[in-house]
Amino acid sequence: MTPQDFTIIIDTREQKPWTFTDHLTSHAKLDTGDYAIKGLEHELCIERKRSVAEIANNITENRFVDVIDRMDKIPLCFLLLEFNLDTVLNYPVGSGIPQRLWSRIRISPQYILKHLLELQMKHNIKVVFCGDATNAEILALAIMNRVYKNSQIPKE
Repeated sequence: MTPQDFTIIIDTREQKPWTFTDHLTSHAKLDTGDYAIKGLEHELCIERKRSVAEIANNITENRFVDVIDRMDKIPLCFLLLEFNLDTVLNYPVGSGIPQRLWSRIRISPQYILKHLLELQMKHNIKVVFCGDATNAEILALAIMNRVYKNSQIPKE
């Protein structure tokens, strides 16, 4: 595929977006998710979480329920995690939260894992532990290539 095949939309709220150097990109406000394919925004949603602390905070916020409700309406939803399962199981170690505050944390690794499993089982969101940002970006592009190839958008 060439960069002209499809355009990757990067949500304007993404603070440090993936680059996708071999593809055309545009920045636009996405209703749901951080990345999509232009013309397929209602078919594919890729949500990115950079750290376990980010997902831990999200699952306690009411607005995250709204995000999940919107994702339920999109056939293909992926939650790409830029960390591995060990990071969740060892939370808050490595979370960036100062150790002096750990005794105040009310979110356990089991609580985070429960919510990640519910996203998969109740909402059909594919949760993928990518290990790091590079792997997550590679996987996101592979997903988009596959979705575009199988889409009904006319190919040149």
